[in-house]
Amino acid sequence: MKLDKNTMKKLVFLIAFAITFYMLLANIKSVGSVIGYIFGVAFPIVLGFFIAFVLNVPLKAIEKHLFKSKNKTVLKIKRPVSILLSVIIVIAIVSGVLWLVIPELVKTFQLLVDIFPDFVEKIKDKVVVLYNKYPEIKNLVDVANDNKEEITGTFVDVAKKAAGGILGSTFTFITSFFGGVVNFVLGLIFAVYILSNKEGLKFTFKKILKAWFPDNQTNKLFHICDVANNIFAKFVVGQFTEAIILGTLCMLGMLIFRFPYAGMVGALVGITALIPVVGGFIGAGVGAFMIMMEDPIKAVLFVIYIIILQQIEGNLIYPKVVGSSVGLPAMWVLAAVTIGGGLAGVVGMLVGVPIASTIYYLLRENVNSHYYRQEERKKRIEKLMELANENAPDDEDVTVVSHNETTKDGN
Repeated sequence: MKLDKNTMKKLVFLIAFAITFYMLLANIKSVGSVIGYIFGVAFPIVLGFFIAFVLNVPLKAIEKHLFKSKNKTVLKIKRPVSILLSVIIVIAIVSGVLWLVIPELVKTFQLLVDIFPDFVEKIKDKVVVLYNKYPEIKNLVDVANDNKEEITGTFVDVAKKAAGGILGSTFTFITSFFGGVVNFVLGLIFAVYILSNKEGLKFTFKKILKAWFPDNQTNKLFHICDVANNIFAKFVVGQFTEAIILGTLCMLGMLIFRFPYAGMVGALVGITALIPVVGGFIGAGVGAFMIMMEDPIKAVLFVIYIIILQQIEGNLIYPKVVGSSVGLPAMWVLAAVTIGGGLAGVVGMLVGVPIASTIYYLLRENVNSHYYRQEERKKRIEKLMELANENAPDDEDVTVVSHNETTKDGN
């Protein structure tokens, strides 16, 4: 059996792929380390693409509604002004939320500091009661007094280790914080460059792909990118809209029922609602804890209120605003959030739904394409059978065995 040139190429490719895949599996830890290192180095660029994607949502709206004129001067300043306005809008939203949240958090910590002495006194009174009530505790205290020096030395050693750990953690936190600020600034710069010439980048990327791959594969890849872009854009708009609605309703309800920290808790619930399905509960939990520090009864009433609000949001607001925009059934939304959170934490929760929606849309599109193709094939075969039966002699039946082949019974 002779192998032609194309078959040989396929065999060589399959063998090379199998060897490469085996080597990757055999050195999976080293591969993971290399990927982690590359991702760490390229993180500002990845962050830049993410920031550019978020800023592109208001950017398109601004260009569409504010710059309708075809004047050359207007066209020249359209993109830089739109980018600047988009950045200002995002910064204003983030600053407004921080302005609502941070002062209230400071007040809450101050409240905790103020009530801490009373809490210590209550604990001390309970310890005294237990000490007098249970002689076993008294015996333990006597044993502790007998071994005071040893216990003190052990406590000092533990305290030294803990202090060293705290100092190390503090240094790590400061380093990570400044590293995060630098990465964000670099990412923002990359985002501005990307948005300034996004059409040119798209054309260049398409040109490179067409130079290396067949047109049908390039068109498929760009179709996938277009679907993902549309779904992610709809998800971002829908999620922000839903978060604003939920945060506003939470704040208004708290003002009506006279719960404390209405502005801060409403903003916090709105921010955490950006995490699909479970985010609102996270903000509500923090809000309930803060209200409990001031009035436990109101905290219970707030929990009841937020549960009712979450039911309304989950069954009416979210499916209308976000679920319908990305076209993903509720069951798969929950699955996407769960799997995304397990794989990549909060980031996975945020991007899990649009990624799942993209996969769901493409699979549905592919299945529908095959299904309708099969249905069309069946209709053609049925039509051929009808035509063949109409033209056949009355005493003979004709059976279609393929798209364009007929045979008489017995032949």
